[in-house]
Amino acid sequence: MNLKETKLEKITIESKAKLENLISLYLHDLSEFAADLKISEDGKFKYDGLELYFKSEDLTPYFITYRGEVAGFVLFNTGKYVPKDINYVIHELFVLKGFRNKGVANEAVKILMETYKGRYKVVQISINKVAVKFWIKFYEKQGIKYIEAKEKDDDIEINVQIFDV
Repeated sequence: MNLKETKLEKITIESKAKLENLISLYLHDLSEFAADLKISEDGKFKYDGLELYFKSEDLTPYFITYRGEVAGFVLFNTGKYVPKDINYVIHELFVLKGFRNKGVANEAVKILMETYKGRYKVVQISINKVAVKFWIKFYEKQGIKYIEAKEKDDDIEINVQIFDV
């Protein structure tokens, strides 16, 4: 795979339905680790607050594309949606199974960090070993020195990393 063909495309309101479908897949994956994630009446998982990503300049949704095909998404937070000493939060990161373990997510995060320099916060559910392993491997590959803490979020243990790029 030529990873240079990985891109981030800002999601517009016209593509919101596609994002909602991808988010349902993402939340389905996360439901393995968070018992409170349940499907709605229409059989989909819903993401509370998604509307805000289309109303606030401090919240940016991106499609991750590879060779022009949507491979996943990133929900990226700044401004009033991040803690005081933080510039950016990669709030959600999802890559479709067909694009996993091929470097696409890695490349997408690199693009974000090359574009937005500053202090980052990233969080994973502690028992989500795939996500935890992805981020630790990413930090190692990029030579990122991070501070990690364990916290609780709605009774779920999370790993929190803070670092500068």
